[in-house]
Amino acid sequence: MYELGDTIVAVATAPGLGAVGIVRLSGPQALAIASRLWAAPSPLPPRRSLRFGSIQDPLTGDTVDEGLALVMPGPQSSTGEDVVELQVHGSPAVLAKLLALLTQAGARAALPGEFTYRAFRNGRLDLSQAEAVQALVAAQGEASRRQALRQLTGGLSAFLEPVEEKLKALYLQIEARLEFAEDGIPELDRPKFQRAWGECLNLLQKLLESYGEGRVLQEGLVVALVGAPNVGKSSLLNALLGRDRAIVTPIAGTTRDAVEGEMVMAGVRVRFFDTAGLRKSGDRIEAEGVRRSRKILEEADLALWVLDASRPLEGLVEAKDRLQDPKTWFLVNKVDLAPPDLSGLPADRSLAVSCVSGQGLDELKGRLAVLAPGETASSDVVLTQERHRREIAKAVESLESLGGLMETREPWDKWAEELREAILAVGRVRGRDLPQEAFEEIFSRFCIGK
Repeated sequence: MYELGDTIVAVATAPGLGAVGIVRLSGPQALAIASRLWAAPSPLPPRRSLRFGSIQDPLTGDTVDEGLALVMPGPQSSTGEDVVELQVHGSPAVLAKLLALLTQAGARAALPGEFTYRAFRNGRLDLSQAEAVQALVAAQGEASRRQALRQLTGGLSAFLEPVEEKLKALYLQIEARLEFAEDGIPELDRPKFQRAWGECLNLLQKLLESYGEGRVLQEGLVVALVGAPNVGKSSLLNALLGRDRAIVTPIAGTTRDAVEGEMVMAGVRVRFFDTAGLRKSGDRIEAEGVRRSRKILEEADLALWVLDASRPLEGLVEAKDRLQDPKTWFLVNKVDLAPPDLSGLPADRSLAVSCVSGQGLDELKGRLAVLAPGETASSDVVLTQERHRREIAKAVESLESLGGLMETREPWDKWAEELREAILAVGRVRGRDLPQEAFEEIFSRFCIGK
């Protein structure tokens, strides 16, 4: 998919109008190709430099724009290759013209993520750091930004490297007893071996357990607003967001499809889904809306089950199976019209609210902010990628299996196999022993120019 020997080019700034636009080249001919368009007042030197000048069409001599040229020779550049960035005015017409001229001059249009892929291949980043580049670009909250930056600067790698080295040391101890069994090698110090094994297993288990928080940091917290028709779910969405996002009427069943709104709490993106009222309906459109509501309910990180203070029992019939679910909170709404009855509801997961008077809404937002892991998780190494979770889960499984082998004193070769699998799994997080298809799948999710 990726050819490393040629010079690539792409617009590195977001689409649309802007004060500044950047076109980036990387590869062995980056400086030569940029120099063909660089007209004045001085040539581009083959060293780290910043120059102001004009950019011209080499065939017609027409000036395309004026701007800056930033020259960054490899290997001390972002990709490990020669890199040139042309910083011009952020007009789509200017950028399109400049891109066309650079490709005519010998550059190839870059594929998604190809600049970061070259940084990985040239040893500027390991794979987990490369993936953090995309996470940082996509960060929509302060906590997700901090966590992505922590991974980009090597937080996850620094955590995993000593674990991997310790696992390799354990493997070599077992491998030595397989290869040199007849050479009188000393007895294995089993207590010391088991302590080291337990330390590795404990660290990886804790890392694996962090994925729930890490996923929320990366993707945001998904909150479903559910309940019977006309209990005030749409009003609650509008009240939480501070704007009229959903249509509110006295007519039951107004919401037929999920309405989404989002805000940032404690540095974490929180996505609210106002869903269709849960009831049996002969209306095919409403019935489809109810089906979608149930799907959102099952996939959400948290459900806010809204009840009407004037008819709470009606909503509880549908919610009875959720009373023991820690991911379901109960909101008795419309307490401005009737006194709330919270009996039968879990005390730590129920709250009286009014979308009209605002009663209970600040407390609800406070509870949601505490639920968001922004301040706690962002200071620690956590797993934010599903690919990382799968590999660490494999490593944990292999080490747990090794624990069973040690108890039953199984042969050394079985010990070695489980250790080998754990080492490979940890290494794959950082990009070792992965097939080319895996790299293509990872980097294809990046934007062009990154």
